[in-house]
Amino acid sequence: MARACRAAKVIVLSYDDGPGPQTTPQLLKLLADRGICATFFPLGSNAKTRPELAARMIAQGHEVGSHTFDHTNAWKTGPRSAAQDRDRGIAHVSGIGGEGRLFRPPYGKLTLVGLVAAWRRGLRLAWWTIDSRDSWQRRSAGEVLANIDAAGGGVVLMHDADTYERSGSGHPDYVVDLTRCIIDHAQANGYHLIRLGDLLEPGGKERD
Repeated sequence: MARACRAAKVIVLSYDDGPGPQTTPQLLKLLADRGICATFFPLGSNAKTRPELAARMIAQGHEVGSHTFDHTNAWKTGPRSAAQDRDRGIAHVSGIGGEGRLFRPPYGKLTLVGLVAAWRRGLRLAWWTIDSRDSWQRRSAGEVLANIDAAGGGVVLMHDADTYERSGSGHPDYVVDLTRCIIDHAQANGYHLIRLGDLLEPGGKERD
């Protein structure tokens, strides 16, 4: 994925765990104002609670993939529970018009059983290459931009759920401000901002 981003000078803005009642509306307004499409991986439980925000994502042309229903860590639960949570999330995202087969595992964790099941189901696995660490440490915008430039592009991981205890207060503002900085940097330096699925072939492989 990093190679595909570098070859096309691409940046993908991606957001996990939402929609959040504060962060997501601010993000959607910013992205609409700037004419940018991003990729969201909402939890099925949050999308069910806030269907109007999930609908806005899709209506604005954003890509909405699956991230399970309740954020089960596949390394810390049994394979049956992990599969049920994955399938429930896929079903919910597909039911609201999203791309259920575009799947980002919670915490980036998959077991061998889960990997085989994903392959059999034809899922497109949606990894990231640059972690903003917004959910626990918060890299500065300058550090994130430096990582993008060093890699020649990348898939940036952020979260549009509102609060994370380990990262302190102000998480919505951090995510929105970081997104604005990345867009400004991309447009000033010739990067293309696209959706994650546009980088992937149907089988989940990177495009050369």
